[in-house]
Amino acid sequence: MLQAWNRGFGVIDFRDPSTIATARAHIASLRWRIGVGALFAVGVALAVDSFQAGASWFLAIALSTCFDAMLGRSYVDTRHSKDQVTTGTLFVWGCAFSVVVTMAMMLHVAAAGGAPGRVLAVLIAASVFVSATLFLFLAPAFMMVTAAPAALCLMLIPFIPAAHGHSEALQGAVGVGCGVAGFLAYVLRAALQSANMVKGLREANAKVKARQREAEAKRVEAEEANKAKSEFLAVMTHELRTPLNAVIGYSEIIHEDLEAEGRKDLAADASRIGGSARHLLGLIDQILNFNSLEDGASSVSARPVNVRALINECVRAHEEDARERGNRMSVRVSADAEIAVTDADKLSVCLSALLSNAVKFTADGLIAVSAERERGERDMLLISVSDTGPGIAEADIQRLFKPFSQLDATTTREKGGMGLGLSVAQRVARALGGSVSVRSEAGTGSTFVIATPMKLLVDAAARAAA
Repeated sequence: MLQAWNRGFGVIDFRDPSTIATARAHIASLRWRIGVGALFAVGVALAVDSFQAGASWFLAIALSTCFDAMLGRSYVDTRHSKDQVTTGTLFVWGCAFSVVVTMAMMLHVAAAGGAPGRVLAVLIAASVFVSATLFLFLAPAFMMVTAAPAALCLMLIPFIPAAHGHSEALQGAVGVGCGVAGFLAYVLRAALQSANMVKGLREANAKVKARQREAEAKRVEAEEANKAKSEFLAVMTHELRTPLNAVIGYSEIIHEDLEAEGRKDLAADASRIGGSARHLLGLIDQILNFNSLEDGASSVSARPVNVRALINECVRAHEEDARERGNRMSVRVSADAEIAVTDADKLSVCLSALLSNAVKFTADGLIAVSAERERGERDMLLISVSDTGPGIAEADIQRLFKPFSQLDATTTREKGGMGLGLSVAQRVARALGGSVSVRSEAGTGSTFVIATPMKLLVDAAARAAA
């Protein structure tokens, strides 16, 4: 039977915090409800001219009210979900039973108390209805269960045949006065509760506005700090580029002169100086690219691009480093992918980052670059960079494109760099309306694929980058 009741109250979520809060409020108002019930009991006794009737009504109401409060306490104290549904169902039934008892007595008062009894019955039924709708609105289904008997009583009272009351006029008036006082007590309590709610809402709104102002101030500070950082990086990279270019130039001159003199050991040292300077210059370029992408200051400019020429240029820029590590490089471009409308500078930055990564992690192997066209709803240019390096474990792939992150994060790692290359490549690809993906397994090499539209729409790319 109880399971059937539970199904009947399936619309009430007994684990909802608002339902639990409503039950707590109902329990907390026990003394107040008994006090108002005593006032109504006096009114009933006067309206029907029977002390026994008033006392019986009060006793029934007090017992049923205490009973549903006890069930409510059991519901509130229950923590297990299944038990909470059971105790909650019993609590709702207890509340409904209390209201039904009250309304049954009101129908009797309306029938036996004459005009004063009718008025008193309407006032008590209206009080119960007001109490249910104003104090239980946080749990709508619970509110409907407890308010329905009172609403039904209010609709039935006008159809009850009129009877001559036994009480005197003054006595009946005092009984009705008790009903009015009880009704006003419910209305006053509702008004106070509403005032407290409005006060709480105003305080919460004021706190939200204060937090919004604080957040706005912090946002402005962050934007100013970010702008200062960007300006600092732009100036720093410019100041570092000038001496580094001089170091590279002089190292090449010294290398040529020493080779001409046959001093190969010193020529090799000069070559290492130039290589280190170029490496440092590459790191500075990565920082500058990453900063421009972070700030959204990097615009996209679409124009026809010779894909084969762009790939060959990027490959030549990494050939020397690849040879030093014993690697071979190959290029294959399909005929239908030789011309694309895109941003050549950004595509070059993206491809160079992938080539640098492949050269760094491959030794005595093959680095293959291929470009092809993928036809579909929108034709895509796919540039793949494959290597025969150590590969990447599946668990590590999700960390590849995080900025300033490397799979080997120890201070003794063999490979240098700041962990920005792949992050820059992914962000640049997104700025071009595409993405960078990877296929790899540990011990089998890796393949990174740049997928960008064959014909770049600048507006769409800007939205994708955002």
